[in-house]
Amino acid sequence: MSAARRHSTLDRLSTEYARVRAELAQLGYILQGSVNERRIPCGKALCACTTDAQARHGPYIQWSRKKEGKTVSTYLTPEQAALCRQWIDNHRKLEAIIARMRNLSRRVARVYDLPKL
Repeated sequence: MSAARRHSTLDRLSTEYARVRAELAQLGYILQGSVNERRIPCGKALCACTTDAQARHGPYIQWSRKKEGKTVSTYLTPEQAALCRQWIDNHRKLEAIIARMRNLSRRVARVYDLPKL
């Protein structure tokens, strides 16, 4: 690759990397896990929820995530659930941004003729 082409490619990749870093700066709080709504039976023998799935109690909103290798769930209010969903979405965006940054970094490494990364 000629020096002029290398310089042009590096400028283009650097500009793209700066755009991705700017996206990173726009992210808010992040959380891992998922938010789910569940309907559950109460366990009372005479309650309709024991025989009719439509009569189960809830919905109960839970945030589930891994903690020290185990799944942990926490009940949330609707307001808390809205925040958690937004922060979980931010985490997914973060993962996508990091993947793009890695890809761009590999492309820059190839321009410098570094070993395959």
